[in-house]
Amino acid sequence: MTEPTGPLPSTVYWRRRLAAIGAALVTLLLVIWIVGMFGSDDHQAQPTNAAAASSSNPPPSMSETASPSSSTTAPSPTATTPPAPPPPPPGPPQPCPDDVIGVMAKANKPFYTIGDQPELSMDVANNGPVPCIKDIGRQHRELTVLTADGATVLWSSNHCLSTAGSEVRVMQPKEVFNYGTKWAGSTSKPGCGAHTRLGAGDYLLVAKLAGKASSPVVFRLEY
Repeated sequence: MTEPTGPLPSTVYWRRRLAAIGAALVTLLLVIWIVGMFGSDDHQAQPTNAAAASSSNPPPSMSETASPSSSTTAPSPTATTPPAPPPPPPGPPQPCPDDVIGVMAKANKPFYTIGDQPELSMDVANNGPVPCIKDIGRQHRELTVLTADGATVLWSSNHCLSTAGSEVRVMQPKEVFNYGTKWAGSTSKPGCGAHTRLGAGDYLLVAKLAGKASSPVVFRLEY
């Protein structure tokens, strides 16, 4: 360090220097202490603000568990089948297949007195599910009376009645057409020849349409 020079003793200058150095050191310490105080206040304020922020805003995990996502709880939509389109309108009726045509023979009583004129008839029906076309004219229909064993035809409605003409019908499902005549209780021959009165006994009535025969119906002639 440079030796002090001047009119005063050197000790005076040394004291002044020491005093200046001491003052500078005190000032430096004071500045360091002030900076330290402000720095500590800033560090203490940050946790407080963080705590306040944490208390006002709950952790994301808590809000997610408290309110489940609607996508996990809402039921999935049920798949629905669209309604079937309406069926197309039906076309014009077609000819009736033989298997849908029903033929039934009918006698108005189970027994008759000889000399009566039994009322014999036949029912023609469409047993199918849709309308169809059928010629049920006189040329296709026939009523017959047979012996009890079914072996011999005794009388036919076609022997004396005209078989000319057609009758084309649109037959609705389950629709029934009835055709009948009165029988004189005698035999017949083609061309409506001579007749012979039949005696007492059992006889069979069978109806036919275009060759399709009904089940036989039994009836009796008695005195």
